[in-house]
Amino acid sequence: MHDARRSTPSGRAEFSTAALPDVVPTDGRLTLGTMRSHDQWNTTIYSDNDRYRGVENLRTLVFMNAADMRERGIDEFGLVEITSIARDGSTRSLRGYTAIPYDIPRGNAAGYMPEMNVLCAIGDYSTQSDQPLMKNVTVTVHPAT
Repeated sequence: MHDARRSTPSGRAEFSTAALPDVVPTDGRLTLGTMRSHDQWNTTIYSDNDRYRGVENLRTLVFMNAADMRERGIDEFGLVEITSIARDGSTRSLRGYTAIPYDIPRGNAAGYMPEMNVLCAIGDYSTQSDQPLMKNVTVTVHPAT
């Protein structure tokens, strides 16, 4: 029989929360979060399709708010350059990614990992969990030249 008791003072599961920073991008910057696609398990990619988001045969993309795209002169499905700005001021870039308009809040962008891992600086990590800031990367996105 299963024992539902926990080794906590109450003997039950206990949950806690961590305060989230107020992340408001400035100077034309966006906050990028990386994620997995539907056909992915950890870093193993089984196909280039993502049923969750209606994407087929493409992983080198960035999801953006349509207004953010217009503001930056980025065409729907246009090629872009994505540059991250680390806490120490260093930058990393990806070129030739496709901009996909998506229902995402203004000031935010999203893309797949591990393709976007290069944008995540090793020195940028959460002080609460010591994990990389893969959901909170400051980036600029511009049409590809």
